[in-house]
Amino acid sequence: MIKYILSALTVLSISSCSLDVKNEQEISGDDIINTTQKATSVLAQAYKELPVNGSTFTLLSEDLQPTYLIEYNSNAKQHYTWNEIALKTLANSQWDSYYSAMVHLNALLNTEAHIRDKGTDWDYIKGNALVLKAYIYFDLLQLYSTRYNPEAPGVLRKDELKIESNKRLTQSESIQYIERMLQEGISLMDSYAAQKIYFITTQAAKQLEIKIALYQGQYDKAEALATALLSESAPLPNTAETYASLWKYKDNSPTRQVYWAYDFRENPNHYLTTTTDGDIMQIHFLNKFEESDMRYTISQFFYDMKAQGIASSTRALLGKYKSNYNDKEEQRIILSRNTETYFLLLESLIEQNKIAQAISLYNDFKTSVHSETITDSPSQQVLRLLFRAEKQKEFIGEKTNYFDLKRWNTNIARYESDSNKKSNTIEATDFRWTWPIPTAEIRLNNNLVQNDGWQSIEL
Repeated sequence: MIKYILSALTVLSISSCSLDVKNEQEISGDDIINTTQKATSVLAQAYKELPVNGSTFTLLSEDLQPTYLIEYNSNAKQHYTWNEIALKTLANSQWDSYYSAMVHLNALLNTEAHIRDKGTDWDYIKGNALVLKAYIYFDLLQLYSTRYNPEAPGVLRKDELKIESNKRLTQSESIQYIERMLQEGISLMDSYAAQKIYFITTQAAKQLEIKIALYQGQYDKAEALATALLSESAPLPNTAETYASLWKYKDNSPTRQVYWAYDFRENPNHYLTTTTDGDIMQIHFLNKFEESDMRYTISQFFYDMKAQGIASSTRALLGKYKSNYNDKEEQRIILSRNTETYFLLLESLIEQNKIAQAISLYNDFKTSVHSETITDSPSQQVLRLLFRAEKQKEFIGEKTNYFDLKRWNTNIARYESDSNKKSNTIEATDFRWTWPIPTAEIRLNNNLVQNDGWQSIEL
């Protein structure tokens, strides 16, 4: 079976950072995945299938708001306005990519009996595959299931190298399954000294454990996990130079700041540009930075664009990977970094009403970015709102914001082009927060039913 599964895969060489195509004719034999080198190649292909495009979640969040140029990009406008057909198309594409990656991981994990050179390298490869599966399933749980409800439908588990017609696990069962893979994967990876940044690292896996605890509202557990991870990490970046270097990191070794970075092979902000006239989206007016803040010229940059009724207007456009409008340098997408651990710990403290500790940690972060700190003693609710606003600013243009907005059960506003006037609001109760199961998947599996609200939405 493994031979036939792998014949459909494009196997990659490990001679570089996992993205060079290797001729499949070079690999043969009944037990085709039988060395750690071949197993690493299959692992690399799983990463290649992983959906990480920045536009997927940024356009759906409150990071940015539209300029007049969105009117010339119907696809971006449909995503920004949460058009049901566009979301269903997106959900189908994401689902296919996640489960395509899963095919490679299952092929790798199901071949363990055939590996001839088991040792620390194999332990690392197996551990990494388990952790990546856990990461994928947690994404699927957050996207295709409702906000956490232990008995509600969770993930569709697929572990075999054949078509499966499983029922969806409950969300509680999904979490247990994800956590088992994470724990085993971390134990296999933890002591491996040669981890590479283009594969998920132990630090990123431990950060995922914290996110899962927060997802379930286990704030004391999240606090303990985050505290332990921070004890192994570096202080927050506190200069413009160190902060800017996060988005230009080129080496293959993880650092105490950057846990995991995907080799995107283009500028991650490319999706915002349509013409030489500017970007289709600009920084949300509620996410602007103080001039003293070191992120003022890093997380954004300024560009003169046309505007409605006037010749031009200076816009704050999404930075980090771009330092100016003409910057098209290829960059890796940062998928996991040390600063997020601080925010995960901060949220756990706020939700436990440990206000003094939370204020201290919040001020540590604000000091590190050269921004104004809290000098009074706000209530839990006020501090929660300050924290959420600051996290949305810090992670602007990154994947995490959309998932937070759903987990926080918040309404989000959509705005008219070139205006701070709301066009409509996506309510927290809106069915579109829970993405639809692809119709093709339901046709093949009698145990699946469509998520609420999507039954009448046809492509």
